Amino acid sequence: MPRNSPLAIFALLALLLSLATPAGAQDESAVFKQAKTDYAWLLEHPKAQKVPSNWQVLADRFARVYKSDPNGPLAPKAMYWTARIHSVAFFRFKQQSDLNEAVDLYRRLSKRFPKSPLADDAQFKIARLYEKTGDLKRAYVEYLRVTMNHPNGGMVAETRRRLDVLERELAPKPAQTGAKTNPGEAAVAGGTAPDPKASTSPLISVTQVKHWSTPTYTRVVAALDRPVPYTANLLKSNLSVNKPRRLYVDLRGARLADSVKETVPIQDGLLLRARAGQFNPSTVRMVLDIKHLASYKVFTLDNPFRVVVDCFGKVVKGHAKTGKLKVHKVKRGRAQQDPPELGLAAALGLKLRRIVLDPGHGGKDQGCSHGRLKEKDITLDIALRTAPILAKTLGCQVLLTRKRDEFIPLENRTAFANTNDADLFISIHVNAAPSRGLSGIETYYLNLATDSQSMQVAARENATTRRSISDLQVILNDLMLHSKINESNRLARAVHGGLLDTLRRRYKSVRDLKVKQAPFYVLIGARMPSILMEVGFISNSQEYRRLSSDRYRDRVALGIVDGVKAYAKALKGASAGLGPMGTMAAR
Repeated sequence: MPRNSPLAIFALLALLLSLATPAGAQDESAVFKQAKTDYAWLLEHPKAQKVPSNWQVLADRFARVYKSDPNGPLAPKAMYWTARIHSVAFFRFKQQSDLNEAVDLYRRLSKRFPKSPLADDAQFKIARLYEKTGDLKRAYVEYLRVTMNHPNGGMVAETRRRLDVLERELAPKPAQTGAKTNPGEAAVAGGTAPDPKASTSPLISVTQVKHWSTPTYTRVVAALDRPVPYTANLLKSNLSVNKPRRLYVDLRGARLADSVKETVPIQDGLLLRARAGQFNPSTVRMVLDIKHLASYKVFTLDNPFRVVVDCFGKVVKGHAKTGKLKVHKVKRGRAQQDPPELGLAAALGLKLRRIVLDPGHGGKDQGCSHGRLKEKDITLDIALRTAPILAKTLGCQVLLTRKRDEFIPLENRTAFANTNDADLFISIHVNAAPSRGLSGIETYYLNLATDSQSMQVAARENATTRRSISDLQVILNDLMLHSKINESNRLARAVHGGLLDTLRRRYKSVRDLKVKQAPFYVLIGARMPSILMEVGFISNSQEYRRLSSDRYRDRVALGIVDGVKAYAKALKGASAGLGPMGTMAAR
């Protein structure tokens, strides 16, 4: 807060007198109560509000309460009020230090006292501060944290209203086209509103429309040469003219390539067909004719640009139908042909029937490389070593998204796991860094990135830029609310711990880079617990040698298996009432 002003000195003196510690008061509850009384007094005296020291005295008084007993019952309330005073002072006196102090205190309260009734209020206040100061993207991410960290809190309803407002503010501006739209058709979040003006930009080609299906899940993807704005709308059925319920996506400033089929039959239980056509000279419309639909999500991926539509029906386990991706089954030995009850999963009464391993990169996408090693080769080899051990140990089916050196787009990998009704999805990768000294093991699950390094890793694995990752975090709200984040977190900790323990029994100085969270494209839309592992740094000389050896790769495979076993045992313990999965050691 700025230095004292001579303005309203009489008000300052009056306030300072009122802020004196109550005579004989020994406990901080009296200090807290008097500080609240003085705050009310200050709000009733406009001249006193103009004196910076009045606000500083109040902030110090509340701070005294939580500092005197940081774990006491009044600590969260006192922190909240201290932050509140600084935030009010910031908007009055425009001192950046007040804003920083308010955000820091609100965040400390939310993290240190997550069960406090004020925790969600504090997180909401952080978002509101950023929104009021014009940092809308940062505000959006902070609002997301309210819904993610405090889903049952009292601020969720208001948070979602603010998210709706910001989604409209942050939506990409529409291309200037002559597209016509039907009255009353509003754009969904993530898309853009129609623009009546004509386009002067070259049209972008829609080069492919593809899909994957099961009776309860369908993914339809439109691929384009470059990014375009879009709108997505769900229409009611019109039985009078024999039109089913329809979901359509308008791609603005686009043209349909001659190679794209205009009608793609689906008939999977959810959708009848997908149709694509040139709605007008500058708009391609993709229409999904619906049989049954519980919910849907529309989002985009980059490099190349794709618009992804995920359609969901009622989940019925055991119904899986393979889409256009080939199912790469791992051959199982005689021991694995025994009755399922001989496997660990059956012995524990679990239902881990099918696991998908995803060797990162492949084909034209070699991932990171150093010397003679390429990430795509290492990840495939580790997956091929892991799969038969995992199948034998758990008595389950193990599928690979690829079993040879071929290019598989990121959206295909998650669709492969979804259409094969997988129970777990594990994507295997190798790390790299500009610093040759950086080494270690880290495991990720889908969420907002919490640090710069996580954003860098996600940008590399997504084959995009850090700026794109920042933009991606803005659209993750609804996607993440419907994903298996909590279970993915538990799976990540179990597999990370299993890998770390297994490697350390054979190798010295295996660095633990912890379990982290970041917005990886390959994990978006997964309907099962899903994680991405970085099993070493190819850029580090010691780990380069290890990654080159069969022995190290075998240990990595065993570590992954040990981690999945730990996850399975924790599941059993939770289901048997032996305690929550959170009782696993967090590494």
